[in-house]
Amino acid sequence: MQLAIMNGMDSFMQLVRRSFGKIIAAQGSAKIADFEKIDDTLTPNMRALRLVMTMADQLSSMGMPAHSVTNLALNITDVYCQQKVHIDISYTQIFVSQDRGVDREPLTLIRTITPRETNYQLMQQLQDLSAKIANHTLTLDDAEKSLDKILSHVRRYPRWVIYIASGGISAGSAILYSATWPLVLIAFFVGAITAWLLGRLGRLALPPFFTQVVASLFITLFASALMWFVSHGYVDFMGSVNPTLITVGGIVLLVAGMAIVGAFQDAIDEYYVTAGARLLRVAMMTTGIVAGVGIGLYASRKLGISFIPTPDRLTFASASYQYLGAVIISASFALGNHTRLGGIILTSTTGLLGYYAFLASSSAGLSSIPANTLAGITIGFIATLVSRVWHMPSLAIVNASIVPLVPGLILYNGLMGLIAPENAPGGDDLLLRAILISVAIAAGASFGVLVGRPTRRSFVLIRNSLPQWPLRNEDQE
Repeated sequence: MQLAIMNGMDSFMQLVRRSFGKIIAAQGSAKIADFEKIDDTLTPNMRALRLVMTMADQLSSMGMPAHSVTNLALNITDVYCQQKVHIDISYTQIFVSQDRGVDREPLTLIRTITPRETNYQLMQQLQDLSAKIANHTLTLDDAEKSLDKILSHVRRYPRWVIYIASGGISAGSAILYSATWPLVLIAFFVGAITAWLLGRLGRLALPPFFTQVVASLFITLFASALMWFVSHGYVDFMGSVNPTLITVGGIVLLVAGMAIVGAFQDAIDEYYVTAGARLLRVAMMTTGIVAGVGIGLYASRKLGISFIPTPDRLTFASASYQYLGAVIISASFALGNHTRLGGIILTSTTGLLGYYAFLASSSAGLSSIPANTLAGITIGFIATLVSRVWHMPSLAIVNASIVPLVPGLILYNGLMGLIAPENAPGGDDLLLRAILISVAIAAGASFGVLVGRPTRRSFVLIRNSLPQWPLRNEDQE
């Protein structure tokens, strides 16, 4: 019996020794394996991928087209990564994958794109950093330090400057139709208050759709209240006030921030998932404006406040006032998106040229849709050519320059037609026309950018062939 117990104990001890031996051997082989540590000793490859993810996240959140962000990111990985990297960008996420060969497991990184305030100075700084990396003038350490410095010292204007810029958009929209300065000042005031209201609603994390509804409702009710005060003689110095101009100025302000050009650019570049998401966002925000203005007009009529008969017979002011309004609108939009002074001058000039193309096309007998298309093409082409020299994102120039072309009055007349169909049976036709004009402007601007890219590349090659300091030759939009 004792012998059997002793034999059993020996067998158990041998089993324990063999088991511990396998564990120790496995630990020894694990030390030899090449694992990447997720701490201060990250490999250069992983550091480069994280650098790319951060820059792509920042640029995508500010509305840069997915094609441009992808090219920018791949230019960086081609410099810092030995293995090829695949990058896929949707509206809400960035995917970075890397096949590191048969001896190592593949890497896949995913990051959610965080919505941010558009800042064209920051966008240009990130593009300049990418260009330096692509030209092999920065080490990985220097690139990381530069990115940290850029993101920790973002140049922003104070909030009161943003309110002034928003007021400028509404005031410029009023100048397009009227030279009555008291009315222009009221439009400026409404735009500034609307910008403040949008900021407060944003802090409450209200979805963009309802933000647009509340803001457009406020604009319409303010115009109605002003009309009531004037009609009852409480504001005699205003004379005859047309609330249409106040409402139109607010509509242009709300439409200006939709970044519809970037959505169409994604569609042209065949990034259909991102384009579809951005276009759906534009559609939802436009629906919010329609709902808010519609509710405001309906409430005003129920309260006995009559607006100008629909469709409103407003006509444009003289050409000089139209040019002034276009310059103010473009400059104000650029200022409201934290553009530097040189960029503000550039965008206002491009907006002036685009509006001139619109007036010239209209004078030549073209209807509104082809005329706006040609104006959009002009803006996109000019923006692409001058963006490199002025160190200004072409997207920023385009977005600011097309705002004066926004068909705010046509959209307003369409809404009035829906509210009072007995007075304006063509309300739905006017709404459709406003949508088609917006699409024509965005498509024209995207086509202008598409044509401008090879033209700019040819100019850069000619410039680099001269015995002077060369320009960059990457496609940084």
